[in-house]
Amino acid sequence: MSDKPESSKTDLEGDIIDPVFQKDFLSQLPVEVAYRIIAHLTPHDLVTCAGVSRTWRRIFEDDETWRQKCLEKGYVKIDVPSFRFLGGWAANRANEQAGITIFSHMDLQEAHQNRREREIAYGQCYERSSWKSLYLRKKRIISNWRSRAIQSSTVLNVHDGHVITCLQIHSGRIVTGSDDNTLRIWNVDDAQLAFTLTGHMGGVWRCQVSDDGKYIVSQPFDGTVRVWCGQTGAQRHVLQGHTNPVECMSLRGTTLVSGSYDQTLRVWDIVDGKCLNILAGHLAEVWSVQFDGIRVVSGSDDGAIKVWSVQTGECLHTLIGHTNRVHSLLFDPKRDLVVSGSQDKTMRVWDVRRGTCIAILRSGDRSYYYDMQLRGNILVGCYANSDIGVWDIDGGSCIHRLQGVNGHTSHITSLQLLDSGLLVTGSCDGSVKVWDVDKGIFVRDLLRLQAGGWIRHLFATETWLVCASESRNEGPRLILIDFDASYP
Repeated sequence: MSDKPESSKTDLEGDIIDPVFQKDFLSQLPVEVAYRIIAHLTPHDLVTCAGVSRTWRRIFEDDETWRQKCLEKGYVKIDVPSFRFLGGWAANRANEQAGITIFSHMDLQEAHQNRREREIAYGQCYERSSWKSLYLRKKRIISNWRSRAIQSSTVLNVHDGHVITCLQIHSGRIVTGSDDNTLRIWNVDDAQLAFTLTGHMGGVWRCQVSDDGKYIVSQPFDGTVRVWCGQTGAQRHVLQGHTNPVECMSLRGTTLVSGSYDQTLRVWDIVDGKCLNILAGHLAEVWSVQFDGIRVVSGSDDGAIKVWSVQTGECLHTLIGHTNRVHSLLFDPKRDLVVSGSQDKTMRVWDVRRGTCIAILRSGDRSYYYDMQLRGNILVGCYANSDIGVWDIDGGSCIHRLQGVNGHTSHITSLQLLDSGLLVTGSCDGSVKVWDVDKGIFVRDLLRLQAGGWIRHLFATETWLVCASESRNEGPRLILIDFDASYP
């Protein structure tokens, strides 16, 4: 500590120290050193510092620095922002007249103005640093899900009054199946029907799309499975062999596994339409199946879960513990984990490499588990009523119950767990809600249908949501919401 008088210290600071700090030290450092320093700053600090000067903007918008920030958050590149709020989307926006309330919905003029302002504000950012623009866009999308006003929506009337029985989304397309014996393929960007798949001899109860989009597989209730060209809609094969209706199926690459009421599973090559193997051993109907390309996991009405080798057809393990039907399965092959949901009011976590049960998650006096989703060690399970449980599968404990005054008031029909930690749920009460799974709290209501309407299915991607709804007055419809309508 200096022994100089206070006035001398003030002169020292003013004459020597202050001028040193007034220099742009960062621009005088070697570039590699400057980048290493700023790598320790938070994204918020990087954005703030970029406004100091043109030189600092160049330094703080270094693409490699922002790339590292994106990787730390797990952000990967996605398609350029869409213009779905124009054209067909704008012509059929969700509104009260259609019996749909979207909470905090911007009017169309305001949405246009918002888009123009953000395009001006962020346009140059895209040119300077694609990774910074990606980071800002990802944060904006999450904010749109959580709290911001909805800018873009559209409604499609589908299947001419018939029930929507299944729903899938893949790479800008929506696939719907119905009890009108058809599958219909819809383009998301222009909200138009692309083509219709006809030829089923009964209602279509399930469908899946191959990862590359080249094939669509459908499951009617006549014991067959049909394979279609995903580009043209032409029928490729009718897979015949099951002697009773097919209840479940799982597709990986061009290999399909189907499970049936006839107590067997069949392995199919969907390119040439041949049956590769028959997996027999269950003592009752097969209700659920998961397939990772190597192993098949199946659940049955006999309460057993079986693990099979798809190549040899050998049963590797029989997992015993449930005392009632196993109606849902999740498979994490990287960790050799399977989660099963049963009508015995438990979910069980299994190590399928060892064939052992490692956790039992009990609902107590609650209803049985209807659907499940897994992200890391966090498992979300909805009961066959209006309750949702959030579990830590590592400790086997229930950490949250998503219910209360903001919860659903009727049966939850579907749920989707997003990578951001948000959970989207749809219900027979006609509402779609968003929850924060990590905090165990209600986030917001997204939409509500008029009295007598309900949500039958929903699917979500990072940037948009599609809900299949039913209504006594309006019939079946698809409701689409875009969470990436603002720029960036």
